[in-house]
Amino acid sequence: MSLETNLELNNQLVTRNNELLERLITALASGVPLRADTVAQVQEYRETAPETGGGSPTLDDLTFSDVIALAGFYPEPQAISLTMLQRAIDYRDAEGDKRVVQIDALDMALCGVKRANPLSKPALLDLARHVIRFWDDLPTIESRREFAERLLDEPGEGHLVKPKKDGVERGRKGPFYVRNIADGTIGEVSTEKGLKGYVDGGYTEINKVEYLQLKEAADKDNSKPADEQPDFAALRKQAEGLILQLAKGGYRAEAVAILEKQGAKKLGEVADENLADVIAQAEKALEG
Repeated sequence: MSLETNLELNNQLVTRNNELLERLITALASGVPLRADTVAQVQEYRETAPETGGGSPTLDDLTFSDVIALAGFYPEPQAISLTMLQRAIDYRDAEGDKRVVQIDALDMALCGVKRANPLSKPALLDLARHVIRFWDDLPTIESRREFAERLLDEPGEGHLVKPKKDGVERGRKGPFYVRNIADGTIGEVSTEKGLKGYVDGGYTEINKVEYLQLKEAADKDNSKPADEQPDFAALRKQAEGLILQLAKGGYRAEAVAILEKQGAKKLGEVADENLADVIAQAEKALEG
């Protein structure tokens, strides 16, 4: 069901409810007995939409995170009951093993999508369910946000939008060029497998022109006399970033093996003069 259809149905139910309530109030005020067909219509409405009287919550009463929890618990479109709404609300106070990884990850991703925040609750619920539908193809927070943005770009056609596999376009040949989103570090990689490792580790792909410009600027900043000592602090930071990329990108065993070759269990135990070797091995592992 598209976002527009969802909203239209919700508005129709609200309008119908208001009409029935107005008729009931008029009948009660006049003292005229209620007609059987009016009672039947009220009963039909009660079976179509969740009852909201007596202070019971409605979908519009939920917070942004509550709606995400509702989508996580009930990813398939269905009539929403008070029990479902209350389950989403109760999740606010969930702790420890009662937390659901997928719900928390989706909440974090969509909180970073500015256009998602002002959406109506039915539209937000539909958006969250669309992202969950392709969850296995969206391994990173960046890929989930990018997919959500694409869904919002295609109102009414969301069912036709599919995520890019692994966030990397297939069938291309290297070399590829990347830049670290956090600190601006750049790199060159020859294989798609290596590119995926960098992307999973917090890098974004850039084109060759941008790479060469950044490399030229970095070379000027790093120019120094031949007899000057290496900047071990910078090398250690670079090595730390690469080891972290390996661990986050599914290459934890390779990261451990690289450190073990230096007789260390953690990077802090690696001698300064061996950092360059660690960096070279880590880059080779990322390239596959």
